[in-house]
Amino acid sequence: MHPGLKVLVGAFMVVLGIFASLTYSTEILNFTQAVIGPLLVLVGAFIIWLESDEWKLAMQKDTDRGFDIQQRLEAKEKQSKKKEETTESEGNECPVCSKEFDTERGMKIHKAQKHG
Repeated sequence: MHPGLKVLVGAFMVVLGIFASLTYSTEILNFTQAVIGPLLVLVGAFIIWLESDEWKLAMQKDTDRGFDIQQRLEAKEKQSKKKEETTESEGNECPVCSKEFDTERGMKIHKAQKHG
């Protein structure tokens, strides 16, 4: 829709709203009074739901909220790094020419190409 058309529709709605407010002021007041009750119920229910959820989270231990999972992942990463360091330092030396390699695969490729 063209912006100029939107402006015209908006201006018409403003004029119509002012006319309705002046003409139907008692009906608008009754409508407003009728809407306040259900609106308060909805907002109150939302606040209760939101705060009860926060309260439940506050009552849970840190381990229940996923912090233990993060700690386990960090521990696994440390273990895998230690394994990589031990495997890199052990057995990655060519038995024929004593050349050292970063990985066992690299050593096997060297062995197959140079000494195979």
